[in-house]
Amino acid sequence: MLAELVQAEAFPLYHSDGPMTYHDPCDLGRTSGIFDEPRAILTGIEGLQLIEMAKNREDAVCCGGGGNLEMVDRELVARIGGRKMGLVADTGVKTVVSACQQCKRTMTGAARASKTRVRVKDITEVVWDAIQAAEEHYGLAA
Repeated sequence: MLAELVQAEAFPLYHSDGPMTYHDPCDLGRTSGIFDEPRAILTGIEGLQLIEMAKNREDAVCCGGGGNLEMVDRELVARIGGRKMGLVADTGVKTVVSACQQCKRTMTGAARASKTRVRVKDITEVVWDAIQAAEEHYGLAA
């Protein structure tokens, strides 16, 4: 639905806060086959540059949070999360976006643990920020 609203230009969107990368959540991506819609949302935001990670779409590396793995093996989650943060860091971006709250939580922890200086945002947060930025950029009334 969000991709449809962005495509229909239902609201102005603007971004000036540097490039971002997108993390493909396991359930949304490999399980449900949804890869293009989140990217359409991000590339539909004026000024936003999307930089893909080396492993993305069907080949994306899990964040480590799937299936509540953390309850069983925190060390494994830390290793998986560290690997993910390496892929994020390789892009050179300061923001990684996902469309899964579990991924956001897990990657935020992984970024802290690995001291990777990156913000982790949900895609809806990026859209909300872009709406607010458009209002300011274009001088629109809120």
